[in-house]
Amino acid sequence: MFYFLSKVLSFLVMPMGILAFTLLIALFTKNHARRRAALIAALGWLWIGGNGFLTNELALWWEYPPATLPASPAPRVGVVLTGGMIDVDAEPKNRIYLGDQADRLGQALVLYKAGQIQKILISGGIGTIFVRNVADEGTMVERFLRLAGVPAKDILREPKSRNTHENALYSAPLLRRHLKGYTNVLITSAWHMRRAVGCFEKQGIRVVPYPAAFLSESRQYAPNHLLLPTEKAFYNFYWLVHEWVGYLAYWGAGYV
Repeated sequence: MFYFLSKVLSFLVMPMGILAFTLLIALFTKNHARRRAALIAALGWLWIGGNGFLTNELALWWEYPPATLPASPAPRVGVVLTGGMIDVDAEPKNRIYLGDQADRLGQALVLYKAGQIQKILISGGIGTIFVRNVADEGTMVERFLRLAGVPAKDILREPKSRNTHENALYSAPLLRRHLKGYTNVLITSAWHMRRAVGCFEKQGIRVVPYPAAFLSESRQYAPNHLLLPTEKAFYNFYWLVHEWVGYLAYWGAGYV
């Protein structure tokens, strides 16, 4: 039930949903004061969410900063949370399509090729409740890593999880059973790292955060970045709000 409610809630409180709701109020209300207030709220929300400087500051505050892995005598496993693959409903079916969060996979591959991690645990399967007959994302991630030259013996799969809580819940026994003595390097998007770390620590698994797929960038003070709303900023604002809502829901449920 929590999984279903969390997915539905994320649709209801997202920036575009709130913007659409305020515009619908302005369109259908017969009260002039309410219409004016709704339009002001919509414009204000659009400016706040679309302001590149503001959304970048929020991302810099929320995201885990870039990390480096020092030399270590102990072996390390990269725990990669799925979320970077695209299931394209078109031919050819044998191709692998990378989404905008696929930097998670790229960072894991770079760490493996550099010898900084010796194993890769892929955590995640099918994480949707509204689309049927979609491909298993964990399987696509494994195919990507195998094609990139990672041998099968160094890849482990956790295919049951559908969300971050289940990533930690189902990965914890595998890490204890098969990778005891390894340092756990958690690889996920920077904006998602706080919730992921909290979930794994709740399961008693200590992790070294290795964030990827950053929303934040170097500060810019150009007039258009400071004053004018942009689509990219509103897109980044969506991911931040999505994660804040998710983190609060997990905190309320005791998952972090």
